[in-house]
Amino acid sequence: MNLATATRMVLESLNLIPSLAERTKALPFRPSLGLGRDKENVRPIFWKNRHHSYVQRTQEWDEFPNGRWGDSRSPAFGELDAYGIGLRGSNESNIKIYGYPKTIRDLGNLIARYISGKLPSLPWSEGKINSEVDVICQELVSLNHRGFLTINSQPAVDGVKSTHPVYGWGPKKGYVYQKSYLELLVTPELLAELITRIERDTDLSYHAVDKTGMLKTNSAEGPNAVTWGVFPGKEIIQPTVVETVSFLAWKDEAYRLGEDWAHCYDNRSVSRHLIQGIMDTWWLLNIVDNDFHETTRLYRLFDGLAVEGLDDSLDDALLKMAAASVA
Repeated sequence: MNLATATRMVLESLNLIPSLAERTKALPFRPSLGLGRDKENVRPIFWKNRHHSYVQRTQEWDEFPNGRWGDSRSPAFGELDAYGIGLRGSNESNIKIYGYPKTIRDLGNLIARYISGKLPSLPWSEGKINSEVDVICQELVSLNHRGFLTINSQPAVDGVKSTHPVYGWGPKKGYVYQKSYLELLVTPELLAELITRIERDTDLSYHAVDKTGMLKTNSAEGPNAVTWGVFPGKEIIQPTVVETVSFLAWKDEAYRLGEDWAHCYDNRSVSRHLIQGIMDTWWLLNIVDNDFHETTRLYRLFDGLAVEGLDDSLDDALLKMAAASVA
């Protein structure tokens, strides 16, 4: 504890000093000050809003990715029972934030409120929504109002300066790029239609997985960089990626967070059974538009689609979930 790094980590976690990211924004994610991680510059995008849990689940790695996501990182992520990985806060404090959702529409409206900056957090996001999503806010709100429960996203960025106040990162006189990315929970019946639409376009790639680990994908093996930067005198830096093994590790955490949320409520409550039913039957889907010039094509995939029974009673909703799971 008498080392500068340990002291700085404690002070930073207590929000008593500016974080390294706030001072320099060397990368689009917040770098950890832990020993051995000083050169880490690549992470999966799935933990974009869960910095602390990612650090916890990778703290035993012998090496951390630098330059490329590949053999330099350990293939094993830590267990979900480690401190700080589950849903934070007491049951009472979480209910105060999220209320008592009773229908799928209630859940969609709740997430839409978070996207609009009216909620401080979600089970899958540790803090307030980032201003980065302002340009896709309307699309995200529309999806949630139609019953597509969004968890993570980023807009496409085509070569803005590294000093840009919202998207910029890295050294000066550079340019940064992003692919459009979306991660959400979808019903089994709508997943089938979405996959059909995705596979009509060779520029779109996806991963879909259910709670049991059943995976569907059209992605090639290996990482897919979804954020990268070009800077004078440096190799291209690709700090966030989409990758199958990491997505399967994130899947466990995403469903666990949903179950933790459900367990905030009494086991006889409508809210508990609604959220648990979604965790048990819906699929976790991520989509990447690999043409970073495209800003809206990913959202056009959902044209004309909506979850049936947005205002159904709990019994009706659970019956439909069970029927879809069997199908």
